[in-house]
This record gives sequence, C-alpha cells and structure tokens, in this order.
Amino acid sequence: MFNKYPLYINNMPISKKIKKIFTDINSNNFVSLAQKILTEEELKCLAKLINKSIQQQQLIFNLINIIPNLNRNYDWNVGSVLQHLDINLITDALKKIDPTKLYESIGLAWVLGEFNNKNRLIIDFLYSIVRNSKNSDAWWRAAFALEKLGKEKAINLLKMSLKHQKLLELNFYLNNLNDKKSIICILILCNVDNIEKRIYPKIKKIFLSSRNCEIIINCCWLIGRFKLIDKEIYQKLLSLIKHNNYELKYYTFFALQSNATEKLRPVMEESLKDKDPLIRKMAVRSLRNIANEKSLNILELALYKETNTSVVSEISKSIYNLKNPFDRNKSLIKIKSNKNENGMIIDESDKWYGDPAIYNVFSKSEDPENICFGLITKKIETQKIKNPIDLATGTGRMLWLIVKNMNFEGKLFGIDTNENMCSFTKKSIKRERIYTNDIEIIQSKIDELPKKLKTKSNFIISSFGYPSKIRDKKLCLKELKAVYSLLSEDGVFFTIGWDETFNDELNLMWYKYIPDNIKARDFEEWRSKRSKIISSPRNCNLSWFKKGIQVPLQFSSLKESAEVMGYLFGKDAAEYVVENEKTEWMMHMGITFNTKKELKEIIKTYERS
Repeated sequence: MFNKYPLYINNMPISKKIKKIFTDINSNNFVSLAQKILTEEELKCLAKLINKSIQQQQLIFNLINIIPNLNRNYDWNVGSVLQHLDINLITDALKKIDPTKLYESIGLAWVLGEFNNKNRLIIDFLYSIVRNSKNSDAWWRAAFALEKLGKEKAINLLKMSLKHQKLLELNFYLNNLNDKKSIICILILCNVDNIEKRIYPKIKKIFLSSRNCEIIINCCWLIGRFKLIDKEIYQKLLSLIKHNNYELKYYTFFALQSNATEKLRPVMEESLKDKDPLIRKMAVRSLRNIANEKSLNILELALYKETNTSVVSEISKSIYNLKNPFDRNKSLIKIKSNKNENGMIIDESDKWYGDPAIYNVFSKSEDPENICFGLITKKIETQKIKNPIDLATGTGRMLWLIVKNMNFEGKLFGIDTNENMCSFTKKSIKRERIYTNDIEIIQSKIDELPKKLKTKSNFIISSFGYPSKIRDKKLCLKELKAVYSLLSEDGVFFTIGWDETFNDELNLMWYKYIPDNIKARDFEEWRSKRSKIISSPRNCNLSWFKKGIQVPLQFSSLKESAEVMGYLFGKDAAEYVVENEKTEWMMHMGITFNTKKELKEIIKTYERS
C-alpha cells in the first residue's frame, strides 16, 4: 500500500505515521486516529492522501459515520481533516447518516462553520445540534458555526436555546465552570449587583488557582465577556499567551482583546509576528479595539507581508476601522453602547425606568407622530376635561401632549412611583416654562394615590403604565379601585399599551435578548404563551377602544438607537443595532376605554370571582 504513494505529495512530506493511519482507515481500522490529537501539518498530510484516493467519497463517509463510536481525540482529528476536504462530499455523507447519531460531535459542529457554505442541510443540522445536543462543547461549537455562516449571534442563540429549561441557582453554575452551558447560564442569571459581588470574585479566585485547562478557558471567556480584568488577572493572561494548549491561547487572546487598552498595544503588535495565523488574527482584532492610529503603520506593513487570507481580511478591516471616519464611528458606537449583559429591563437591581435620561429618549421615540393620542382626543373632543391625571407619567411625555392638545380646567396631575422620574419631570417643567400651566407632580403608587390626591378627575390616562404589574391580579383590583375612586361621575379612563398579541418587531427583540421566565422554543410559542397569561385587556377586564395600531419606535440616529436599545436590552442587542444600522422597530399597540360606570361593574365582577 505504501508504495502507491510517494514520500511527497505536492511538495509536502508524508511521514510513516500518517501513511500508517491512512492505511488503517482504508482497512476500516480507526483506532490509530483516536490515540491522540494530530498536529495541523499531520492533519493536512492525511487530508492530501484522502483527496488522492480513488475511495475518497467512501473514506469521508466512514470517517464521519464512526464518530459516535470513538473518543474525543478521534472526533477532533476527523473535524480537522474534514476542513481540507470537499464540502460537497461531506454533505453527501451527512445525507446518508442518521443525524441524531452526530449531535454530540464537537469536531463536526466546529468544522461545518469553517466552510463558507450555507447549504440548507448544514444549517438545519447545526440548529439541530444547538437544540438537541447533550454535549455542551458540541452545542457551543454549533452555535459559533452558525454565527460564522452569518445566521445569528452565537451567544444569543445559546441563551435562547436554554429558554425552555428551568435554571438552577447561580452558585451551581459558578461551581461547574468546566461546562460550557454553565457559562451561558451565568450570563442569563447575571445582573449589575451579582457580577460585582458574586461572579467577579468567584471567577477571579478560580482563574488564578485552577490548573484545569477547560476551567481556565471558560474563565478566560467570562473575563472577556464581562470585561473583568484587574492587575492580577492581566498578569496571568499575559503568562498564558505562550501556553502550549492551542484552545487556551485562543481564549486568552479573546479575554485580552475584549479588554483592550493602550498598555496592551505593544504585546499585540509583537503578536502580529506569531507563526500561528489565528494568534495574528486575534492580535489584529485587539489593535482594532484599542483604536489607536499609532498602530496603522504596523498594520499596513503586516498586511503587505501577510499570506493567510483570513488574516489579510482581518487586517484590512482593521485599517478601515482606524482610518475611515464612518467605520471608526460605528466601532465607537458599538463600544459605548455595550452597557450590560442582559439589559436594564430584566435587571432587578437597577430597574430599566431608573434612568430618566434613557427613559425620556425611549418614550419620545414611541409613536413619534402621536397616532394613539390623536385617537383619544378624537374620542373625547366634545367632553370638557377637568383635572386630568397621567398615571405612571415617567418623564412627562403624556403631560406635554395634554398641555399642547387639550383645553382643560383645574390642575393637570402627573403621577409616578419613581423619585428620579418625578425630579426629572419637575426640572423639565421649569426648564421648558410649562409652569405657566397648572401642573402638579406627585410621587405615589397607583393604588395609594386616593390617599394623597383628593381632587376628582374626569379624564385619567396611562401610557404603558397601567396596571403596574399585569400578572398580579390582587394589585390589578386595587389599582382599578383607585382609578374608580379618583374619577368623577362623568369620568373616563384610557390606557395605551401593547395590543396584547405581542406579535411585532419590538417584542421579537424582547424574546431574543431578554432572559424572562417564559419557556418557549421559538418566538411564536413565546408570544402565544405571553398573550395567554393575560385573560382580558390589561388583565383587568377593560374594554378595547382600538386594537392593531401599528406605530414605530423610531430613533433619530444610530448612536441614539444603539445607546438606548443596548441599555434596555443588553450587549447583544446593541451589537445587532450597530451591525444592522437599525433605528426603527414596529410596535402593535392597543387603546382601552372605559367609563366610571363600566369600571363599577368590572370591579363587582372581580370581587365576585
């Protein structure tokens, strides 16, 4: 058998070891390929022999088909060999093999992302691994393969794949950092407080003390993701750059790249000379993140000398990012908009409405042409308004609409439970000189308002603020009674909010980026479950005045869009906004309308049930 093949193929020397492995797999003996991980050069040589074989198609089928029966070394070796073979022959093999047998393959999940091939079979197979694999490394690799193929961001896909599972307590995952699923669960469970008080101290302690490569790798990834570098962690990372574990080196660079600062620039510039193209690529990304034009000359020289296509691509992209004002601006927007992992909407320690400046921009961007408010003014155009009340006024957008569009008698009241919102709105009233109208801001919960406000109103309105907790039926009843007691006999009550189908672009953002407690495998199941939680309009048996109103959430610039959506929905959402230059989302809204008489009957029904 050996004599059929020269000692060289295309000027590449073929060792006896590789010729022996090739002879073995020709004889359906795969054990020698499972003994240890082969070097890149050895794998290339084996691929050359397979490419020259008249049994090439059968060999590829055999290599893949036997993956479930052998160890991780074999799995990785096969994946690494396949990257040098014909993707069409690989897909032909996959068509003939039961895909469920291959869901646990790490090498296969990885290599299918290395081909720039969006064959439907490949895409579907990778999605099936993400949904079904019990091997967290295969699950992880499949998601990143889909990201490479331009389908969706890997981390967000992994987060969504866990939406249908019940998560354990944070400490469980912090104590099991050898598992890739643990690090995604940590992302889902993190918030501003527990990153500082629990996650950072634990990761630092494990990272500095552990000798387990898999655990250190996962620590590196979390350090990069959360931007948790301190002096001790930085020194340890620098020491790992020369580690002999290839994967560990990669994640070390990932951590450094994600925390790139000027002091790291000399290290990364030196790494441009590394013999490993992946290390050169990671160094280039780090220099791009540092965003110092001093690196331009070095990058331009590196581009001239570089022979690896993927590194050439990365260097040219970085040069544009440093030179071109448009690209540099997008990069800066992305960096500045990455406020937190999950967004303020889900972060219980720092409520999303806690920052009036962000809320104000978001509020003004909803329904910018005020279609919903226009429908309400049309509905009550013959009614004389007395002492109007805006519940959950936020930063006062509804107050200004009432001032500008309604003739009212008495006082205009803005109610909000948040001290920061009340303070912001009072300052706005002074700054905009709206104090020429009789406006009073009251800090109060809705159900406690009748104790603080004795004035009756014949017009109460709330935009996305009523009820304050839609799933809390007892609180809904209390708030309904509070509204009823505040209304005069001719009073009316309006609410503006979702039309409660949750079938729009903004809710799709919520499904994709917010780790809520609705367990669903896709958006359709998620929105259906969310809708069924609400048994009646606003879960208060209110009456629809208008449903299905389509209005935009529309920001004035990419910078504003990325900052606000990143703040509210988190890191991945901000990156999505910048990469897609997205400044607008459609919302499906609804308006409820009830008279005081109708509220009386609703309350009676509530109390009977």
